[in-house]
Amino acid sequence: MSDPPSTSPALASGSGAPASGAGGHVYRRTLATPGAAQFMVPAFVGRLPIAMHALGTVLVVQDRAGSYAVGGAVAAAGALSEAVCVPRVGRALDRFGQTRVLLAGLAGHLLGVAALLAAVRADAPRPLWFLAAAVAGGCLPPVGTCVRARWSALLTGSALLPAALALEAAIDELVFILGPTLVTALVTLVDPAAGLLASAVLLGIGALGLALQHGTDPGPRSASAAPPERIMRRPDTRTLVAIVFAIGIGFGGIDVAMVAFAREEGLAAVGGLLLGMFAAGSGISGLISGARRPDRPLRARLLRSVALLTVGFALPLAGVGVAAMIPLAVLAGATVAPTMINSNAIMERIVPPQARTEGFAWLTMAVVAGLAVGSPLAGRLIDAGGARLGYVVPAGAGLLAGLTALLRRQHLPDDRSPADRSPGSGFARRWFAAQRFAGDGSGGGVVARLAVGPLPGRGVDGTARLGGGGRRRAGTRPSGSGRHSSGGRHSSGGGDLGGPAT
Repeated sequence: MSDPPSTSPALASGSGAPASGAGGHVYRRTLATPGAAQFMVPAFVGRLPIAMHALGTVLVVQDRAGSYAVGGAVAAAGALSEAVCVPRVGRALDRFGQTRVLLAGLAGHLLGVAALLAAVRADAPRPLWFLAAAVAGGCLPPVGTCVRARWSALLTGSALLPAALALEAAIDELVFILGPTLVTALVTLVDPAAGLLASAVLLGIGALGLALQHGTDPGPRSASAAPPERIMRRPDTRTLVAIVFAIGIGFGGIDVAMVAFAREEGLAAVGGLLLGMFAAGSGISGLISGARRPDRPLRARLLRSVALLTVGFALPLAGVGVAAMIPLAVLAGATVAPTMINSNAIMERIVPPQARTEGFAWLTMAVVAGLAVGSPLAGRLIDAGGARLGYVVPAGAGLLAGLTALLRRQHLPDDRSPADRSPGSGFARRWFAAQRFAGDGSGGGVVARLAVGPLPGRGVDGTARLGGGGRRRAGTRPSGSGRHSSGGRHSSGGGDLGGPAT
């Protein structure tokens, strides 16, 4: 494929940043990127199953086995398999390109789903249920990661990249509103297996459509490239993954407990609505958080957001009915996006460029592995003491995330150091570019619950990579045109990390 553009249309026309109130024009120019319109539609369709597959598995198994614990355990087998495979899939995407990996994963996933539905319908021995779920989960194609890789390749060095990532994150939140609602409606109104079937069909359409878009596939990594670093040997990476793992446990508990709570209240179809409200709260808070200028260092922002999440994940315990649970779900969800924004931002900053896809894949693994723990644990508590007892899982998970962040905060990067505040620092450079890109504060970023994806990063020697492939010497001052940077990962309303915005 051709080399990605080194400057955005805005910069090419001579404007260093969008004018105030030009946010809509920025998004229109982003969507007008050659090839973007072709992959956006299949990417949206193929991403719906990330919010449908696990819940569909829980509900179809629960209908046959009569137990949320069994349903959660089968879904956990798929989630654990996915968690084990995700980092390896990330490395495969870098090495072989998206088309081959997407098609191979899709074939394996569809076979796994078909085997699971057949085993459950035939009341086959339970180990076969778990085996089929593991195959389906392990082969689940990472559509979201693939789309972010395409945007990164197309817009490297462009001021439009933050807008593209904001669009992607907003779509992810929309997926988590529509997906659970669609699954619960199909299970309630059509058939217990309808939700899982719909997830498989949508994934087939979306992943196949994306795989056929060869023109925007970043392609395989050069054979001469250096082997990627083992990033999980780093204490900062392990700390970040541990925090996100605890958040994933909370997600698993909330998914099962919300649906069970609605059924216990005699309003089964409302379960999807409650999950949608949780995702809506996350999306709204992400937009607000992304539009604000950073008021403190990155590590401090993460610690603050995790503290709020600790409180937020305990809120559903106060729900005494569906009417009270709706605002509590929104408030609990509102604590998610800022935490994930900061977690992804730190991962972007610490991961070396040759392992960036794998780095974000580890965050996906952490969430998925947490789901695998939280779902069956909540199911067992619900079976033992009712739906409200299931909310103990997210409350405990929030506490675990808070304690992990507090006790291991010394391992998180402190961007107040001179090196971190220099223009050559990867994350600081992106926030500097984001400030120039949306200095009026109108272009907010948003992150999805499972928002991960590759981004352009630093050079191997720590210098910033230019849009045209060159390098800026360490210590040189960024030019006023803003052409030196690829933009921020999650926010287009940033500022300087350690001091006043320039």
